[in-house]
Amino acid sequence: MKDKLKGLVIGIVIGSMLTGATAFAASGTTNIKVAIQTLGIYVDGTKKTSADAIIYKGTTYVPARSVSKAIGKDIGLVNDGLFIGKQPQIKVTETQAIKLVRDKYKVPNNPKVYVDVDHYEGNSYVVHVYEVVMEEDGSGGHTATWGWYYVDKFSGSITSMF
Repeated sequence: MKDKLKGLVIGIVIGSMLTGATAFAASGTTNIKVAIQTLGIYVDGTKKTSADAIIYKGTTYVPARSVSKAIGKDIGLVNDGLFIGKQPQIKVTETQAIKLVRDKYKVPNNPKVYVDVDHYEGNSYVVHVYEVVMEEDGSGGHTATWGWYYVDKFSGSITSMF
């Protein structure tokens, strides 16, 4: 318990120092004084979870994820909106994302050229376009990247990483 408390205090101190340094370094900003307090989050009189809250000028700010957890609802950040509860439906599948990249960048239909969803970042698929190049003597090979692209899961917009 003492280790958790010590870790929390150290985290708050480091966070405060970083926040203070950022506020001081930014031009045209105003320093503010806030209180950080661990609060229980109750729903219909039953404690569901606890969260570190910021209290500023009589207003309490708690992490949205803690509130959504307390009420048993999903939470997601989609484009410019924070959704608690029902989430927007993904309109672009992985297969469609691959096709969008192939079409936009005119990737040839060649068995040595691959277009794959490598992973997800936020609301986007990360699509990798690459070619497998084999050594002529058969001693091995390597991949040659053509590009990396973000494809928005909701709008289908494509952004090149390079």
